[in-house]
Amino acid sequence: MNMISEPVSLSPRRIRGLALVLFTVISAVLWVGFSVDTYFASDGSFYFAVILDNATFTNVAPSRAHAEYLTQWPLVLAVRSGVTDLTALEMFFGFGVWFPWILSFAISLYATRERPALIFFLLISMVSLNLSSWCLIYGEHLTLLLLVWPIFYFGILRRRLTGLEQFLTALLLVAHLKLYETALVSGLIFTFIFSFRAWLGKNPRERWGSGVLAGLALASVVIAVTWILFPRDLENRGHFLGAILASLVHPYPWIGISYVTLTTAGIIFTSSRLLLAAWIVPLVIGSISLLSPGIMGGISFSTRTLTLTALPLLMLITFLFSLSRLKLTKKLSLSVSLIVVGLSLLYIRHLQDWMTFKSEFQAILKEEKGFVDPADHGDIDHWGWTNPLLSYVWAEGQVKSVILNRNFEDGYEPFDPFTEMVMEKYLDQKPSFIREKKEE
Repeated sequence: MNMISEPVSLSPRRIRGLALVLFTVISAVLWVGFSVDTYFASDGSFYFAVILDNATFTNVAPSRAHAEYLTQWPLVLAVRSGVTDLTALEMFFGFGVWFPWILSFAISLYATRERPALIFFLLISMVSLNLSSWCLIYGEHLTLLLLVWPIFYFGILRRRLTGLEQFLTALLLVAHLKLYETALVSGLIFTFIFSFRAWLGKNPRERWGSGVLAGLALASVVIAVTWILFPRDLENRGHFLGAILASLVHPYPWIGISYVTLTTAGIIFTSSRLLLAAWIVPLVIGSISLLSPGIMGGISFSTRTLTLTALPLLMLITFLFSLSRLKLTKKLSLSVSLIVVGLSLLYIRHLQDWMTFKSEFQAILKEEKGFVDPADHGDIDHWGWTNPLLSYVWAEGQVKSVILNRNFEDGYEPFDPFTEMVMEKYLDQKPSFIREKKEE
C-alpha cells in the first residue's frame, strides 16, 4: 500500500507531538555542534570577541541589524550584567544563536494549528538549509530562513486573521525589515500575499491590517534593494553571485529539496515510482556524503544564497500543499521523520573535520609559547584570518601563545596580533610577549 492510498492519518495532536520530537532532535544536534564550538567557525570568533570587548552588538551591517539583535542579545546582556566566566559567556552566545530557532518553531506551531502538517516544511527547511551552514551557524541569513516561515504560515491561512495573529505577523515583519539583503525575495512574496489578502478582505480590520502588513513587507524590499545597490563591500556582491554556484555541491539542500519535490510530484500524479524515488535519491546522496568527514567551509558559507534559490521553492510547495486536502499519513510521517533525523545525524558526522581542527589547534596552543607561525604546523588554518582570534577564545583565559594567520605579513587582520590583544579583561593570563614586541 503506498502513501496515496494509506487510509490511516495522524491526528493533529500526534502531528504536533511528532513535530516537537523532531525539533528536539534538531536542537540536540545543534547543541552537539555548540559543544565543539561551531559558533566560533568562520567569523564567529570575531563576533564573540567584539561583543566581549565592546559590550554591544557587532553592528556589521545596518541591513542585518535585526538579525544581530535577535541572536546576540543574550551575550550582550550577560556582558553588561558583569558575567566574566568564559564558559558561561559561550553558553549565552550559543543560546543566542539558538533563540531564533525556538522562536520560529513556537510561532509556526501556533500558526499551523489548523493544518499542523505544514510545520514539517519548516523542519525540513531547518535540516536541509539551516544545518547546511555549519560554519556560519550564527549567520544573519539563517535568522531570515527561520523567521520567514511563521510569517508565511500566517499569510496563507484561508480565513481572516485574528487580532493576535495580525500583531504577531506585524512584529515578525518588523524584524524581517533588516535581517539580510536577500529579504528582497521573501519581501516580494509577502507583499503580494498580504496585498492579495487586503484586496479580498471584507472586514475593515482585515483589509487595513493586511494593508499595513503589505506595507511592512514592501519596506523590507526597499531596504534590501538599497543595500544590494549600495553594499557596504562591493566584493561581497561579487562573492555572493559566485556562491550561488558553489552551493550546488552541498548535499543537504539536495536531500531536502529532492525529497519534498519528488514526494509532492508523486502524490499529485499518483506515481509510485516518484514516491519511491523520493526515498532513493536522498538515500543515495546521503550515503555518498556520509563518506566525507566534513563539509568545506567555503561550500558551507555559500549556502547563504539558498535564501534566494531553495527557500522560495520550498515555500511554493508548502503553499500548494496548503491548498490541497492531503492528510499526513503514517507512512508519510515516517519518511519525513527519517529525512529530518537522517540529516541531523549527517550533520554530526560532518563535524569530524572541525573537531579534528579544534583538537590540533588547542594542542599547538598548549605546546608553543609566543607567536606561532602556522607554517611550522602544516599551515593550520580554518578561515584565513581567524587564527589569532581562535588563539584567544580557545586559550581558556590563559593566553600563552598566538597562532598567526598564514598570510599575516600582507593579508587581512581584524586586529594587530603583535601589538594588540582581544578579550583582555577576561584573561587570567595575558600574553606578555605582546608587550615585549611593543618595546622592540
